[in-house]
Amino acid sequence: MNKIPTSKLSRTKVVGKAILKIGAKKSKHLLKGGSKSKNAQEIADVIFDALKELRGVSVKIAQQIALGMPFLSQEYLEKISKSFNQIPPLNRALVRKIIKTELGKYPEDIFDEFNLQAFAGASLGQVHKASLDGKELAIKVQYPGIKESIKSDMAIIHFALKRFAKGESVEHIVGEIEERLFEEVDYTLEATNQELFRENLQNRQIVIPKVYKELSTSRVLTTEFIKGLSLDEFLKTKPSQEERDTYAQLIFDNFFYTLYGLKKIHADPNPGNFLFLNGGKLALIDFGCVKEVVKEFLQSYNQLHLDLLNGADDEVLVEHYYNLNMIPKGGHKEMLKFYQEVIKPLDRLYIEPLKDKSYNFGNNCNFSKRGFEEILNVQKKQYHSVHQVNQEYLFLDRTLLGYYAIFERLEATIDTEYIKELMRSFK
Repeated sequence: MNKIPTSKLSRTKVVGKAILKIGAKKSKHLLKGGSKSKNAQEIADVIFDALKELRGVSVKIAQQIALGMPFLSQEYLEKISKSFNQIPPLNRALVRKIIKTELGKYPEDIFDEFNLQAFAGASLGQVHKASLDGKELAIKVQYPGIKESIKSDMAIIHFALKRFAKGESVEHIVGEIEERLFEEVDYTLEATNQELFRENLQNRQIVIPKVYKELSTSRVLTTEFIKGLSLDEFLKTKPSQEERDTYAQLIFDNFFYTLYGLKKIHADPNPGNFLFLNGGKLALIDFGCVKEVVKEFLQSYNQLHLDLLNGADDEVLVEHYYNLNMIPKGGHKEMLKFYQEVIKPLDRLYIEPLKDKSYNFGNNCNFSKRGFEEILNVQKKQYHSVHQVNQEYLFLDRTLLGYYAIFERLEATIDTEYIKELMRSFK
């Protein structure tokens, strides 16, 4: 399938048909009973078929939700986890047309070589290999109609989520993802973010591809091609414990250095955004999801976690959380109760890896699972209040949990002293 529905009407038809099918399967299950697992699988199949037809944005939405909403059914999560590699590629004629529209010439008239067969997928586009003047390049081509389709594509996901989430509050998460999507479809913004990270990172072991701005637009992004191993490929080489630890440490230190040094984070903890290179180097790619953190917020966020590490009592911590808009205004006892029942389990989890000089994710391979389950517990206890919670705070925590999930796969031990030094010296 190469034709992508791009008009509002055509995409609405796809969404509407899927919604009707989901509603019918839900009603049939209620009337006739049967296996809940089978019903969930049938609904997941309907969603995935629609995602394949819509292509791009809906897949990205679904993948982000799979990361941020672990309380969804396992059938949904498994289906979405497979969606990335099953989206059909654009045909060659359409790729040539997009390049011509964006760069003014057909690819064969711009590059010395251009492979019309995509070598990698991106949820909002696909990546082609090219060469120019002896340099290997990676050309990311955005699917047509993506930007225009974001709002209409949210409908199917939002509708399905309310059924899978069993009454949990999802609006704030959906809104946050929509905001990030509008940023991700702007390749000019991505190019700016990528160059900012490339110019300001001080760790020579982190490799960030150069951007060729003269060959880039808001819908085509041309960068240096980096050859390396994916996480799965790296693990198949049976790396030593030292190698595992080294790469995890690079990712960990880089996250906190950019948070405190650049006031920005690479906020997409997808393992596919890392390439493992020779010599212990690590390539960081895809800067479509970069989160800017306001300094005033970061100062309060940092002081809170320093006090947590120093064992401050609940009375002090309640004030921190109130100032961070994590606790709604109320009487002292009411606010303290909200903190102890809703927030406290999360903050204890946040500082767990930082309490000692190092943390072994090999011995704590369920850490990220516990983190997401704690978020679920919060929503079950106070789901009516979750939408009041500071989304910037939750966004940072969820992103960090995503990185920790990578460390678990590496079974790595990380040193935390550098991070705590950064926290103590931040002003």
